This record gives sequence, structure tokens and C-alpha cells, in this order.
Amino acid sequence: MTIQRMKMAHYRRYRPAVVIARTHARELAEKWELTEVRDYLELAVSELVTNAVVHGRAAKGSRVTVTYRLDEERLWAEVRDWASGMPKISRPSPRGMYADGGRGLRVVAAIIDRWGVIPRVIGKSVWFEFKRNSAPADATCRGETS
Repeated sequence: MTIQRMKMAHYRRYRPAVVIARTHARELAEKWELTEVRDYLELAVSELVTNAVVHGRAAKGSRVTVTYRLDEERLWAEVRDWASGMPKISRPSPRGMYADGGRGLRVVAAIIDRWGVIPRVIGKSVWFEFKRNSAPADATCRGETS
């Protein structure tokens, strides 16, 4: 598979980075003419960067890196952080509510084609992909761990 385009962005691990990352994702989708997934990409990146910034413990001054790769078949993105903790899809309580958030990864899983988590020596990477020319509404919710 030949990578047609690649982009990497580094963000400080603090809350304003979420808005910046979301804006960058939207601009990148427009620049790469991926309007069919623009809103979904923006939402997925926003949720995963939020998780990286808000959850887990990391050294002061640590970063979050978002990498995008586009090839003939898919747009692949990875959100890498150096924080402890592994993401997981939360289940609602018996009353149908989430105790402390927990909806973000469920939303991401519903709008993308595939996703997974790669544990690292320090931190982890959460990746996801959209197949080109497929509507995310037809996506299957499959979480995979590599």
C-alpha cells in the first residue's frame, strides 16, 4: 500500500489542544478533499485527543501526537500519548447513564470503519480508519487491540 499523503501534528497535553486538533482535522479533510468524512474525522480526533488530555497520568509537559495517513483505500489516523491508562468503551449503568463520561469512545466506534489500541512501553496509540468512498454510516463497530 503506497501512502499518498501523510501529516503529523504535535500538541501540548492541555485542554485547549482539543479545539486546535479538531480544527486541524477539519482543515486537513478539506485540503485532502475528504469532505465525505470531514465531520466524522473532526469528531473522532476531538474525542480521542480529549481522552488523551483529560484521562490518564503523564509527566508535566508531555505531548499528544496525531498522525494521518491517506492511501488509495483508506484514511488512517492515530492519536498517541505518553499517559498511563488504556481506553475502553464504557457500559451505561442500569439507569442508562454513564457514571463519569464514557460516551466518547462509543461515539467514535459508531462513526468509523475500524479502530484499535496499541499499548506502548510508555502510553498508547489509539488508531482508527475510514475506508475511502464508503459512508461512515455503514461502518461496523469493531474495536481491535494490536
